[in-house]
Amino acid sequence: MSAADTTLRAGLEAVMREAMQLARQVPPEQAHKKAHQDYVTEVDMKLDRFLETELGALTPGCPVLSEERAVTHAGSLERYWIVDPIDGTLNMMSGLPFYGIAAALVDRDGPQLAAVAAVAQDEVLIAERNQGAWLNGQPLRLPKTPPLLIVLSTGLLDHLMQDDNAQWEGIRAIGKIRNLGAQALHLCGVARGQFAAVASVEARVWDEAAAGLILREAGGIWQSRADRADWTDPTALMAITKQYSVAADPASAAALVPLLPEAFSLTAGPAGTWPPT
Repeated sequence: MSAADTTLRAGLEAVMREAMQLARQVPPEQAHKKAHQDYVTEVDMKLDRFLETELGALTPGCPVLSEERAVTHAGSLERYWIVDPIDGTLNMMSGLPFYGIAAALVDRDGPQLAAVAAVAQDEVLIAERNQGAWLNGQPLRLPKTPPLLIVLSTGLLDHLMQDDNAQWEGIRAIGKIRNLGAQALHLCGVARGQFAAVASVEARVWDEAAAGLILREAGGIWQSRADRADWTDPTALMAITKQYSVAADPASAAALVPLLPEAFSLTAGPAGTWPPT
């Protein structure tokens, strides 16, 4: 790892800690409805502007794209940031302490450097491709014993409960089902040993890009249809909806393969392997 890489990683952590402070200072009451049960608040917008400025200063000339700004580029980008100013906006609005801030520096191979800030817990998780993952500066690795909780998205829950009772019962036999409403923190929860697996049919690339790299570098599996797309075409990448994604520790992934074959038929990205070795 070069001195420049270390400096950039330290700069990213500093930006995320400042972003957490800003998130705590701005009241979330002023909210606008984007879609059914989907909101944007003044916190989202202020953090969006803050991250655009500060991340842009870390990497001059590197665009900063986000969930809150529909940015269209006529052509490819070799390097850019993709951010989610607040992951779990409805949780934040409701006073639930499970929401975060996510940022990933992306190149043609996918997420290269990533950070997720858990605001209520005052924690920052960082990962660098092929270099490892850290939680508040300490190395982060999956625990040896998988936990007993599994996170399923509401869309996937609807499908399993209506259409395939065998799949539903099989997954329930592996672990108890939860959904806490913040996908980046769900994936980070796998990385730190809180959840055995996370499966979704509606997560967007800004929800998962940063946390997916953190999980891989901690020793876990992350696969998604967005990760198989062309990372140099962010306009198309950010338009992908209803995508299958799965994140898990290797032992739980092995148990879930026959139950979620659509997800595990995907090929993992550069830092992930399947089957686990």
